[in-house]
Amino acid sequence: MKKAGLLSLTLAAAVSFTTVGGAGAAQAEGSLDALLKNKALNEVHTFAGSGDYKLMNGASLDSAFREPRSVLYDAQKKSLLIADAGNQLLRTVDKGTVNTAAGAELGTDEYRLPVGALADGASAQSAFHTPSGLARSQDGTVYVADADNHAIRVIGPSGTVKTIAGNGVVGHTDGSAGEATFHYPLDVAVNKDGVVYVADTLNHVIRQIKDGKVTTLNAASQRVVEYAPGGVDTAGDFADGPLGSAKFNEPSGLALDAKGNLYVSDTGNQRIRYIDFASGTVSTVAGGESGKASYGAGALYMEGGFADGSAAGAKFHAPRGIAATPDGGLLIADSLNHAIRYLKDSKVTTVAGIAGEAGRADGLASTSEFNRPVDVEWMGNGSFSVADSGNNTIRVVEPYRVPQGIKAAKNIHLLYGNSVIVSDAPPLTLNNSTFVPVRVLTEKLGFKVGYSSGKTTLTRGTVSYVVQAGSMNVVKSVEGQAAQTIKLAASPVNKGNRLYLPVRFFAEEIGLDVQWLSDVRAVLIRDK
Repeated sequence: MKKAGLLSLTLAAAVSFTTVGGAGAAQAEGSLDALLKNKALNEVHTFAGSGDYKLMNGASLDSAFREPRSVLYDAQKKSLLIADAGNQLLRTVDKGTVNTAAGAELGTDEYRLPVGALADGASAQSAFHTPSGLARSQDGTVYVADADNHAIRVIGPSGTVKTIAGNGVVGHTDGSAGEATFHYPLDVAVNKDGVVYVADTLNHVIRQIKDGKVTTLNAASQRVVEYAPGGVDTAGDFADGPLGSAKFNEPSGLALDAKGNLYVSDTGNQRIRYIDFASGTVSTVAGGESGKASYGAGALYMEGGFADGSAAGAKFHAPRGIAATPDGGLLIADSLNHAIRYLKDSKVTTVAGIAGEAGRADGLASTSEFNRPVDVEWMGNGSFSVADSGNNTIRVVEPYRVPQGIKAAKNIHLLYGNSVIVSDAPPLTLNNSTFVPVRVLTEKLGFKVGYSSGKTTLTRGTVSYVVQAGSMNVVKSVEGQAAQTIKLAASPVNKGNRLYLPVRFFAEEIGLDVQWLSDVRAVLIRDK
């Protein structure tokens, strides 16, 4: 079976001091707007998966996946359902443990990879072949885009698996659900009335399943591309306008908004499109101007790139899974930019990951790293999960949470990550600069502190700093190198027989992130 080039790429086995509104605001609101207002506070954590490319259940961080494709959150159980595409299974992450929810292990092929199949029945006896996009209806039924089975499957509340459309054969046939055919569907969405929408990816169309019948909503592409001398292939196309004549190029992600209209992640066109069912139109809402696009000679896809800013000027590189947020925004797994983007009010912002940097790093959202993230799922309370396919992990992005019991007080709190540093000498503010007691913080960070001739020496490993109250100059020495002088933004001060350093020193020199949480009057220091 043909797997188009861009799709293959996305599926193949890949220092500041900022005054912000504080963590209280981020916790109080469940919207992503709160996350954007407090963007510097966002953090990324690995929720499940060791990163190993294999199958293993058990403790969430010891478990293993093979290129997870989709995540689906259950707000009542506070659990996640995972489409573990490479393992041909659906898995759950519940209360810190990963288990198999549906699908049988059928052995391995000549490459020692799990074999897929098409089989309905009880969850433990059912079989999938590259399960991908997931959706849940109001009655709790789970819908699965079973990509290599070219079928749409459902898992009822009892756990029974049933095929509702498609039969395992590649094709593009409308009609009764039992006779309809698909070509590598990657995502599904279901509205409140039970109407199912399918991103029929390699047919380049959006399909609808309603009252037991499958229909195609937009025009099929007729474009043929000569990608090499004598080599031709069919490809997707682009057209905004009336739904019946609109065209897509490998649509791979779907999300319904509060109005019941449909966002489409149009992967091959590097755009986010929007189907307004009331007006019967398709428009481009991000990644280019609506109605305007063109392909290069011999191009299967439009050229990808990266740019935040206005929606029309924003650029994506193989956008995949999407999720609508309660505030009217849209989260986007920008797979080959290895970042999570957010569309709101005609603006695109990167909310996690470093664009163009594939890797695996937890910590601050702005310095975290992903590897081909292919799906996102809103979880509420400012948090969302990510199917980090290239890392074989499930990640969670959430706002920093202030330790319990921390409230605004006369003295400034000193926080290191999620712990409170207790000291009889709290931080202080002078001339709009925040200072922290040297010994209290540096010993927490692993420094040895020494005093001699009115000077203080901070040593960690092969690096040492010599500071002196009243002097803006710090002498930095690295073993085997000539000493250098660093100029501080504010001079260290003595108070109550204690030396205080400006907190900016730790942010700029030691590579820590420092934030001022105004609503709880706290200095937050975190490792990047």
